[in-house]
Amino acid sequence: MSDTLSAVMNSGQPWAAERAQYALEVHQAVGAGQLSPSEAKEILQDLVSTQKLDEASSDMQLRAALVYGVMEIVSLYG
Repeated sequence: MSDTLSAVMNSGQPWAAERAQYALEVHQAVGAGQLSPSEAKEILQDLVSTQKLDEASSDMQLRAALVYGVMEIVSLYG
């Protein structure tokens, strides 16, 4: 799906890889009809909330890539 999220998953940073994987799983759940787009949007926005990322990461470049990749998916849901 997202080349950005794939790169984040392969970053070697567990905090980022787990979030990227989760974002892709949420997207797949929408495709399978298990989540509505609005539910997915809310979950994904919470996934990249600034406070939570501040607690997990000091790598600003990786953090920015994660946020960008997740927001690519969020944009699909209007």
